[in-house]
Amino acid sequence: MKVEESKHSVAKDIILWWEKKRPIYNALIMTLSIFLIYSFWDYPMRKIIGGTQIILETLIFIFGANVCYSFSWILGIGNHYVFKAKSTSQTFKWILFILGTILSLIWTNFHFVLKFDVLFAN
Repeated sequence: MKVEESKHSVAKDIILWWEKKRPIYNALIMTLSIFLIYSFWDYPMRKIIGGTQIILETLIFIFGANVCYSFSWILGIGNHYVFKAKSTSQTFKWILFILGTILSLIWTNFHFVLKFDVLFAN
């Protein structure tokens, strides 16, 4: 029974570490999304797509980003059980968090550039 309990505590620790960072991740993604919507609001595509539709799609995008964020702790748990990794260092976890967040911010920017069709709007 102790082996079972230790497996659950490892998974719980991994999930808690990542979930405590989720507010930081969400704050960055939402701040960039709001900034980009504000920046591109007067572009012609808003008139074609509609402001309400853009905001709705932004909320869906942020939900999808959070689903992807959840893969971080899923991969951490998989790493522990599949590769029998004892633990991941705090430094490595932070590197993964920072790199993943930067990639998410780049993808968010790319998403809005495509959404507003900035390059091709006339």
